[in-house]
Amino acid sequence: MKNRSAIAVILTLICCFMLLASPATAATSKTRTVNFAYQAIANSFIHGKVIGMAEAHSLAQVYDTLILKDFDGKFHPNLAERWEISPDGMQYVFYLRKDVKWSDGVKFTAKDVEFTFDYLAKAPAFSWIFDVNIDHMEVPDDYTIKIFMRKPNALFISTLASTSNSLIMSKHGFDKYGDEYGSAIDKIIGTGAYVVTEWKPDVSITYKAKKDYFKGEAVIKDIKLHRITDTNAATVAIQTGELDLLLTPITGSAYKTLSGNKNVVIGEFVSARNEAIYMYCKDGLFSDVRMRKAVAYAINKEDILTVAMDGLGHIINYPGDIGAAMTANPDFVPSVTYPQDITKAKALVEEAGKVGASVVIKSYNTDPYAVIGTYLQGVLNEIGLKATVEPMERATFLSQLDAEMCTIFPLGWVGSAYDIEEVLGCALHSANIGTAGNDSFYINPEMDAMVEAARGEADPEKRKDLYKKVVDKFMEDVPFVSTFAFKSAIPRRSDLTTDNPKSYQLFDYRWAD
Repeated sequence: MKNRSAIAVILTLICCFMLLASPATAATSKTRTVNFAYQAIANSFIHGKVIGMAEAHSLAQVYDTLILKDFDGKFHPNLAERWEISPDGMQYVFYLRKDVKWSDGVKFTAKDVEFTFDYLAKAPAFSWIFDVNIDHMEVPDDYTIKIFMRKPNALFISTLASTSNSLIMSKHGFDKYGDEYGSAIDKIIGTGAYVVTEWKPDVSITYKAKKDYFKGEAVIKDIKLHRITDTNAATVAIQTGELDLLLTPITGSAYKTLSGNKNVVIGEFVSARNEAIYMYCKDGLFSDVRMRKAVAYAINKEDILTVAMDGLGHIINYPGDIGAAMTANPDFVPSVTYPQDITKAKALVEEAGKVGASVVIKSYNTDPYAVIGTYLQGVLNEIGLKATVEPMERATFLSQLDAEMCTIFPLGWVGSAYDIEEVLGCALHSANIGTAGNDSFYINPEMDAMVEAARGEADPEKRKDLYKKVVDKFMEDVPFVSTFAFKSAIPRRSDLTTDNPKSYQLFDYRWAD
């Protein structure tokens, strides 16, 4: 009966996809709508409301960044045709293209850039990029913007190339619509390759290529982003051709199934997505470093990688521990590590006087977090705590996290700049507490000073030496336990191709020859 029920559910989901797609979707026609999917979609087209993959995938189709970073880490012009950085790293000058128009026909200018960065400086999830770094800006003419820094920051240029962090919004759009900007399809104004033609909250977003896009009209004219939380359903849909591209990385049986399908191509790369077990450090159970170390000793990272990703990933000691793919990564074994040792973990819990203490593990109700939460419950109970699991919807979890209501939780921090400052320094600096990156609410003035020294160093080798010190301090204080980095495996139909599977923009995809 259970097997029959599962088959019925999958068949129902396939039928739903068929209803969403046109009859020509599964065909090889190069005029068809390309259907792509992720486990969530944005609920606002204001860049700055929330920082996350759902927002990056949804908004990157209609907005642009000043510059771009390709698959190999090289920078290229985008809205800015060229730029200059002063030798001391304290001033950036961007010279903007003069042929860019917003989707409503108004010309794009430097005032839009200035407005966007001012807006993001006030947004809690983005202040670590803009408020922390930018002292002030000047706009000498419509196509030049000068940015004056508070301190040098080697990461800054990479964040400006990130579609997760630095999409440029329309000043006149905010002037016209105020708080209603980005709330409906007629109030979304972008410079990007596509415009939104239909938006069903928590279901799908439909886009059409903009004919006067400054880089030329997109090769793929019609695209549709679907919210799919069921990986099995998405796998079947990729096989049948009802889905063309899945932006949620696949693992396990889905990976095995699709890698053996001649009509499917899987783009693979080591990602900057770092998974960890976070603990609330300001007060309560895990304000005691002995309890945080107990959790570190209790965890078996290989087991977590197996239950979460069926082994498809890379075990890490610290965020960004993925070798040369991560700029400024010291790429070393820290002086303190935490191999699984249940006996040590139990002793630390007993020493802290917390045997029998109750703890609630909160998480997203989607994988891999739901299964990691269940695994964590088992090991916490084994070392003497009384743990329960409370999975919840993404928005609810994030609101509780910001409200400091989460004691221990599995969560990923997704870097898009591929620089260790983004995934390590951001996660440890006290200016970023909450969903701006420091999810553990870890506050340590000594660590702040170490992070600031590392981010301000321009010399690559000296940066690595400074980050060694940051890593060693992180391992000593253990505000969270890094577990693994995703090996992103992004499946697509074989009639689509791209030079950059890291890109979130469908403009970077085209029809295969």
